[in-house]
Amino acid sequence: MNGNIANGGLLAKWRDEIIFARPQEWFLNTDDEFIYYSNRSDENRLYRKQNPQEEGRVLLKTPCSGLVLFGDGLYFVNENDKTVYRCSTEGRGLTRCSSKETTEFAVLDNGEIYINPAARRLCICQERAFFADANNDFVLTSIEVKNGEKEVFANIKPSYINTYGDDVYYADRMRENKIFRLGSRYSICGDSAECLHVIDEWLYFLADKSWKKVSLVNFGEAEEV
Repeated sequence: MNGNIANGGLLAKWRDEIIFARPQEWFLNTDDEFIYYSNRSDENRLYRKQNPQEEGRVLLKTPCSGLVLFGDGLYFVNENDKTVYRCSTEGRGLTRCSSKETTEFAVLDNGEIYINPAARRLCICQERAFFADANNDFVLTSIEVKNGEKEVFANIKPSYINTYGDDVYYADRMRENKIFRLGSRYSICGDSAECLHVIDEWLYFLADKSWKKVSLVNFGEAEEV
C-alpha cells in the first residue's frame, strides 16, 4: 500500500472491485467496511465512507497527507506541523509518532515508522527504502532500513516508484517517463506514465490523463481501464 500512497493513492481495491478517487479525494485506503481518504475540498481533513458512491463524513479534522491504514490504525503526516501521527480507524486516540518533520513516511511490516525527510515517492522493498532523493537532484536512491547502507542509481531520476513482489518499478523522467523494472534496460510498455499504482498483479498508471494497466506477470501491451 505504501507504494500506491506515495503516488497519490488515487485508486484502491475495495472488496472485489477497483475504485477510483473522485476529484476531491486522494490517499485512498480500504478495509472490509470502510473507505478512508483525505478530502482536498475540505482542507485535506480525514474522511471515511461505507461505499464508493456515498458522500463521506469527517473522521478527524486534522489536515492529513500520505494516509496509510495499517492494522487498526491510520497513519498520516499532519500538515500543521509536518510530523507523523496515528489515530484509530474511528478517528480516536490521536498520537504523535515522531517529532521529525517530513513530507513522506512508510509503515514497515513490523509496524515501525520509517522517515527520511529527503525521500520523495518513498517505497519499501526487501527491507530497503527506495526513493527520489530531494537532496541529490532527485536521483533514485536505496537505503537499507536497518543499517542505513546506501546505494545511489545516478542515471535514474524517477518521477514515480512502486513495487511488486521483490521488484521495483519506476517511471524515468530521463527516458520520457517510460516504465522500467529496476535492473532491466527495457521499458515494460511504451507509454509515458504517471501515478503508478499496483493492485494484485496489475500496474495501473495515467497516460494522457487516462488510466491504463499492464500485467506484471505476463507484461505485453497496456490496456485501457
